[in-house]
Amino acid sequence: MITDINLKKRVSYCYQCGTCSGCCPVSYTQEFSPRAIIYDLLNNPHPQEILKKNNLLACLTCNYCLSRCPQNVDFGEFIRAARTEMFREGFRVEETHDCFVSNFSNIMAKENVIPKLPKDYIPTNVQLASKGEIAYFPGCLAVLGAYFDDIGIDFTQIAKSSILILDKLLDKPLVLLENAKCCGHDVLWQGDYETFKKLAEYNVNLIKKAGVKLVITSCAEGYRTMKKDYKELFGELPFEVKHITQFLAEELEKGNLKFKGNISKSVTYHDPCRLGRHMNEYDAPRKLLKAMEEIGVKFHEMERIRESALCCGVSAFNYCNDFTKAIRVDRLKEAERTADCLLTTCSKCQIHFNCTLTEKKSSELERINVEVKDIVTIIAEAMGLLNE
Repeated sequence: MITDINLKKRVSYCYQCGTCSGCCPVSYTQEFSPRAIIYDLLNNPHPQEILKKNNLLACLTCNYCLSRCPQNVDFGEFIRAARTEMFREGFRVEETHDCFVSNFSNIMAKENVIPKLPKDYIPTNVQLASKGEIAYFPGCLAVLGAYFDDIGIDFTQIAKSSILILDKLLDKPLVLLENAKCCGHDVLWQGDYETFKKLAEYNVNLIKKAGVKLVITSCAEGYRTMKKDYKELFGELPFEVKHITQFLAEELEKGNLKFKGNISKSVTYHDPCRLGRHMNEYDAPRKLLKAMEEIGVKFHEMERIRESALCCGVSAFNYCNDFTKAIRVDRLKEAERTADCLLTTCSKCQIHFNCTLTEKKSSELERINVEVKDIVTIIAEAMGLLNE
């Protein structure tokens, strides 16, 4: 049973108008209705019967329904709480990639495990510190490249670009949290709250010991998790958390961020759910892209943007199938009609989009010609840092 009284009360504000079902991306490709799930789970004494329909797994937790709901019902948080309770009862989500993420997170969560991850993303010409006020949290970028080495994403380049950018802008050496563990995003949304809690406690203690006052992350999921979910777990944190695009937009306004050279590239931007609808950050990435127009970057908006942006189709590596691939194909075609390059700020989005593009390249029936990259890589290029 769902026992979170406050959450039950919150979703009980749903008056079954059907707006959520009409806008939900999942409902485009299969029978799915958030309002029906709310009704069933609040009134059915045997929620396992609802689980058998895969309803709780099919939800992308993308918060599109929340952005449109006239009653402000937070369906994504409701789903997260429901999955947590089901996990305690022995239920497990349908996880992709051989359960790589949950296995990795569970290993990292062990108290006696000290991360010894690849360090090839660390630039050789940058002075880094173990203690200081501003730190970069690389998250899982060090290991993603090893696992997803067949879809054309250089995750080490994302972390390297982030470090180079921050090193260029800071007066003092950047603190690199190279011994940090996974932020816990995926296990949290899979329902494994205890593993998430262990990872969060380790990371918070690590940050405190380093004397850090500001943590910067280049991952949309890591940003949401550390900024919102860590705060929910521990209360007020002794440090601030910013996404790197927020920090860079502030530096741009101060006149500290300079672009040079010439980049002749047509780009568009994909709003990740975790940075956009979950954390209401839409402007920072766009300010940076518009500023780069002076060096030749041509920024074009897709039709569905900001609160109305289409999700990449998978969260927490759950439930990847033909239905979610249809969502990705829809989004990639929209990007292809708009620009040559699709930029985003979420590693998960890049994995799913590039995975779909790799599959499509092998098919003579349908080809989608658009490049998918992380926004920090083009920023580093625009600052002239990748050629130094």
